[in-house]
Amino acid sequence: MIAFIHGPDRLLARDAALALAANSDPDGSNTTWLDARESSVDQIVGAIGAPSFFGSPRVVIVANLLSRTPKGASSPAGSARSSGSDVQLKALVAGVLEQNCLILFEPELDAAPAAIKTAAPPVTIIAGEPPRGTALVAWIEKTAGTAGARIDRRAAQFLAETLFPQTWDRKPANPRYDRPPDLALLSQEIEKLALAAHPEPITRDHIVTLVPGGPDQRLFRFLDAASGGDLRTAVSELERLTDAGEDPALLLAQVLGQVELMAVASAGSGRDSGTVSRDLGSITAARMSAISSSAQRRRLSGAASLGGGAAIDRDLKTGHIRRPEEALYQLLIAMSAPDFTRETGRSL
Repeated sequence: MIAFIHGPDRLLARDAALALAANSDPDGSNTTWLDARESSVDQIVGAIGAPSFFGSPRVVIVANLLSRTPKGASSPAGSARSSGSDVQLKALVAGVLEQNCLILFEPELDAAPAAIKTAAPPVTIIAGEPPRGTALVAWIEKTAGTAGARIDRRAAQFLAETLFPQTWDRKPANPRYDRPPDLALLSQEIEKLALAAHPEPITRDHIVTLVPGGPDQRLFRFLDAASGGDLRTAVSELERLTDAGEDPALLLAQVLGQVELMAVASAGSGRDSGTVSRDLGSITAARMSAISSSAQRRRLSGAASLGGGAAIDRDLKTGHIRRPEEALYQLLIAMSAPDFTRETGRSL
């Protein structure tokens, strides 16, 4: 048997690997863990191609075979190597004895590469996809019970929103901005809350006091300040985000997305924010409500705000603005104007 187990959730992926190994080797006596960053392919092939003692199956779990980055390479962590990895993978799959079990454990990868899907013999693919929405809330309730605590549905949802405000209930339309719920992090927070609340149930007050907001909350403060025309706060939050390592180009894309949503909110004034968010399918009702409130409060013209944002984006792409940081500051200045109607970024 050959299985490929991937993320994005490390806890689910590891649990799946352990369960699969235990199913083939219940006492673990014939199970071997190998890290491909420290073991050569020949060593791995030798391990999976060797018969086990007493006729029981040998289980070999190989981590980081495809997500490792060779020395001197510039590819980012988590990206699969192409040609070289494909050759190694085929050699590894071909060397598996029929009675043995090979588990390729790649928690850093979000999906199985094509070489896995077309491998011969066929490979069983298992995804560590975390639950979202009501399924995630139910998982939090169950995990709290395992930790010896109680948490009601509203408090569980508030915990999910606090840690993963944009993505707890659905994937964003652009996978680049997806931050899937991290079940290992959630488990740690639940255990901490259970200890603090004992013997009472975990409440919203416990969560507010003990669970720190992640980078998304800083991002929301920045976006809210930008859309509200609060230049001083927006610049301050922007500096905090860049100091924390956030990419200015991605922040610029987020602000431009905010401008687009403000235009939608202006065009759809009077429509319920929940309805608008469902129609868009890429934003929660709470965020759409905040954006709509900001657009109505400032009485912005949707067409004018889109024109202003598009002009600055165009200037960056045509070289009139050299760096994303410069475009960000120009965009924040433009958005702080009483009427966001600049025709070009160069006029600022």
